[in-house]
Amino acid sequence: MNLGRIKGLGRAAGALLALALGGSLLGAAPATAASTAFEYQVTRNADTYLDVPGTEIAFDALAGERSVLWSRHFSTGPVPELAAGDNIGNTFAIRCRNADGTALPAGTEAGAFWAANLVPPNETSLTAGLRWMFIAPADGGYTCRLSILSYSSIITGGRTVTMRVPAGAELARETYSSMSRWTLLAGSGTTVARGSTVSTLGSTNTPTGEDIIVYQDAELTTCMAGSGICSGGTEAYTSTRAETWVEAQPKNADGALCGGPIKGPVAVWNISNAKHHQTAANTLRLTKSQLGGCTQIRMTLKVRNVDGNPLKIHDGYSSGQIAAAHGVAYSY
Repeated sequence: MNLGRIKGLGRAAGALLALALGGSLLGAAPATAASTAFEYQVTRNADTYLDVPGTEIAFDALAGERSVLWSRHFSTGPVPELAAGDNIGNTFAIRCRNADGTALPAGTEAGAFWAANLVPPNETSLTAGLRWMFIAPADGGYTCRLSILSYSSIITGGRTVTMRVPAGAELARETYSSMSRWTLLAGSGTTVARGSTVSTLGSTNTPTGEDIIVYQDAELTTCMAGSGICSGGTEAYTSTRAETWVEAQPKNADGALCGGPIKGPVAVWNISNAKHHQTAANTLRLTKSQLGGCTQIRMTLKVRNVDGNPLKIHDGYSSGQIAAAHGVAYSY
């Protein structure tokens, strides 16, 4: 393989430093130089991703080799001042392809997205926290980059809106032990009724290192009255208040439960009709000693609809095999 393959310096030390600082691996050293400022136009519809210049990383990988990818300082905001009601939909993504620029083989998961509406005038920018795991479909060279698209129904009658990704957006890559990835496949999504909790996005991992990281990120949409995405919404509510967290259940190799579940930090989301949708990002950090001698952990995402309209958990992929709800686990 190419000796120029990108590798982070001080892998374990960097990860431990990030934990000590109370952050995630978003604080680790970037694998590529920071981008310059990038301006682009809002479209009427969610059409074509635009690659953010300067964020591409290139590397070689063996078939099945896994890489954790994450963004840093990746935000967008309007250049002109926007008024109330000028809501802008935004989808941020990590996208990978073959080194020659061609698409990965049909059916291969090629990235993940983070999405939410920008709601002015109180919001002037959005910052995405993208995390995903690339699995090489074959021996060869690959490139990955940060991409974005912004869209709004206000783009009509000749109106234009320019958005800007500030300088400094970065994409980083690293490899660890016992790495696994799972995605909520098409047909597996659900709608969460007010006052109920669902478990979704489940997977089992056998950690080999002493420190364990679990990401579970899910795209959520409030089912407002008349929504074409999900039903059950009424005009009695103008938002959905939700809570999400990761739960890890230690298990033995034979599948038997081993001790009680370990609950991660609870994140709170208020998804208004104007906000419309929101990627709920959740992280659980464990040490192997917390497993009490158990060899495996079964990980699920818990989504509770605290109040408001029903809540849709998205499944499957957007165009180009870009994952909506997805999870990653690894240890070091």
